[in-house]
Amino acid sequence: MNITSVNTYDAALPGGHYSQATVAGNVIFVSGQLPVRPLAGESVKDDISEQTYQALSNVLNIVKAAGGDITTIARTTIYAVDVKHWEEINRVYASFFGPVKPARSIITVAGLHHGFLVEIEAVAFTI
Repeated sequence: MNITSVNTYDAALPGGHYSQATVAGNVIFVSGQLPVRPLAGESVKDDISEQTYQALSNVLNIVKAAGGDITTIARTTIYAVDVKHWEEINRVYASFFGPVKPARSIITVAGLHHGFLVEIEAVAFTI
């Protein structure tokens, strides 16, 4: 089985030694995505809603670049710095995915890089 790296300018570029995603067979493993706007590299430091939406957008753009779409996202893991944000994260998540309901976990962490409030990773499949 070949493992290939995926990188796209439609999502925030990696800030270290990793790929935005790797594809093994037809499984897409998306690295944790922070709320950073593609190309400009601007950090989204607005409220948790904006940060969640941008991180989800980055995940989806990487999945698309790897050959999937929103319906092929099977699982997400959300890392949040404060459980008080859960209700708003869930609202944005539900609006973003609509009828698609990937399996999901949310993990509260002590902190994230550059003071971000949320980071999201995913597992998806190619079409």
